[in-house]
Amino acid sequence: MNEIKKVFKWWDSSQSEKITAWLEEMEAQGWHLLRVNWNGLRFHFQKGAPRKMSYCVDYQMKVDANYAGIFEDTGWDKIYSGAGWYIWRQTYQHTKPEIFTDIDSMIERNKRLIGVFTAVTAAQIPMIVMNIDKAIFYPLLILYIPLIGLLGASLYRLVAANKKLQAKKDIL
Repeated sequence: MNEIKKVFKWWDSSQSEKITAWLEEMEAQGWHLLRVNWNGLRFHFQKGAPRKMSYCVDYQMKVDANYAGIFEDTGWDKIYSGAGWYIWRQTYQHTKPEIFTDIDSMIERNKRLIGVFTAVTAAQIPMIVMNIDKAIFYPLLILYIPLIGLLGASLYRLVAANKKLQAKKDIL
């Protein structure tokens, strides 16, 4: 019998390493990722034999024709793409393959995400200002406070991650 598991997993851009570690652990437990939907939040797994699988989550605002080909030529399979997000995976036996092998590429990925989150956060300010004197303001505020809190937390984690990576780079 094919056992299927569907998991809703909330994550944001600052947690891409956590989501990859979780996916790799699921594979090690024998839960093979079949597909991802709902904007990268719902994961479908099928039970099978445990296996070693390396995952990578990448964000690209614009991809050229060579983007997917570079990964596929080196053995990576695209399991998901949507809203600029890509989830890649590759099986391995001994040495775990990595897409981001240098600190600079991780810093650049985080900078792209910081730019997106800054723009989304800044776009909320005019919405709040435009509705300040309207009756709908307080119900909207109930939605905006958690949204801005989540965006702010993501920005903070991304900036902190880049500071750590930069310090690590400076040591090397």
